[in-house]
Amino acid sequence: MNEINVIYQSRGGNTEVIAKAIAEECGVAAYDIESAVNVSGSDLLFVGMGIYAGKPDSSLLDYLDQLPVNVIKGAAVFTTSATGGEHAALVINLLEHKGIQVYPRHLNVKGKFLFMNKGKPGKDEVKEARDFAREVLDAFNG
Repeated sequence: MNEINVIYQSRGGNTEVIAKAIAEECGVAAYDIESAVNVSGSDLLFVGMGIYAGKPDSSLLDYLDQLPVNVIKGAAVFTTSATGGEHAALVINLLEHKGIQVYPRHLNVKGKFLFMNKGKPGKDEVKEARDFAREVLDAFNG
């Protein structure tokens, strides 16, 4: 696998922490979607997002909607939210409609919000992110 990119959208920094752990495990940098990084031609694209009121931020959906069709081979999705619930279906569907093969398991990590989940994401969640990155790399390289 040649080209790996890690992009994320984060309002409060939770997703950024997890994105940086995944990127470090992959030996690349993590980029906020506001940066001008070109992810076209990625062999593997990790997409991270915060979940707000049960859904991803519209800026991430807009970013993904602008991706060209059939130029990114594979993707893996990770989320952070106060509830840690399952909220990635919309993004997965959008990626698949762009012709991107999405890794079947995605990572959901609890993040802090106001008084909830103090100290999250912490070292356990960072380890979980690193493990997820290795799992995805192994699957896409195998």
